[in-house]
Amino acid sequence: MKTSITQITAAGGVAMVALAAVLYAGSGTSASSSSTESGMTTNENGSVSRVFTESTVTTNGNMVTEHRRETRTTLDADGNLLESSTSEYAQSYPVGDGEIASLSRRIDGAKQTDKNESSADCDSFMGVKFGSEVKEGEFVEDASEPTLLRTAFKPKKALAGFDDYYVYVTPTTHRAVKVYACAKNAVDSGSSWRRNYLIEALEKRYQTWARPRSWCRPVYTFDLGSDRYVTAALEGATRNYETVVVAWDENMLRTAAEEAEEIRREARKNAAEKRKARVDDAAEAF
Repeated sequence: MKTSITQITAAGGVAMVALAAVLYAGSGTSASSSSTESGMTTNENGSVSRVFTESTVTTNGNMVTEHRRETRTTLDADGNLLESSTSEYAQSYPVGDGEIASLSRRIDGAKQTDKNESSADCDSFMGVKFGSEVKEGEFVEDASEPTLLRTAFKPKKALAGFDDYYVYVTPTTHRAVKVYACAKNAVDSGSSWRRNYLIEALEKRYQTWARPRSWCRPVYTFDLGSDRYVTAALEGATRNYETVVVAWDENMLRTAAEEAEEIRREARKNAAEKRKARVDDAAEAF
């Protein structure tokens, strides 16, 4: 189902934010929480999907624990609930650790960049620019992507622990649509008590936050804006690869579908002309 995505920002006056702080005197523990309507999707059938984010930050001694819970709901045009799902995760780190960005600060920062037109370069991934012509490589078909062609490539800067890189292109003009980075073995998270460093790296690179996609598998999606997205599957991604990070452009996917349909239309036309010629030839012989 095609969707039209509208980001809800505080500047637009749509997001509802509630902030409560609780201090525990003498215990050395403090906590704060916030609740935000962070996104809305209007679907073609008239239904509306909303994303509500609840964040809690707890400081206990020299450790900080952040917990985030996202609830997604879909209502039809009459306000009836069609679907509901929830994702949540947490991270802990020492007080004053400057390498880790707070989840709440990350969310606020993303909203600010949305308001001022994000300065992050979201039109490329692994050095491949979406929509650019890919001139080198051997293009092959892939049954999992029937409207695209695939070729392997070598990025200018490889990712540690990753083995193969692929770019999927439109079937006629060979313009970049999807870019894959694949690791045969699960990439080490970098720490047993923090989130996987790849997730933090993607948040830093694209100035947006990770959205968990599964309650039982480590799969995250990033909305880059302009109908571009990144999905990171950290474990058990495919039959051949444990960790896969893929970025794609929805507009280029539509272009690829149009080119593929034009190829099919031309093939049907040629087949009809060949059949007519054979029929005419046989009729003359009879």
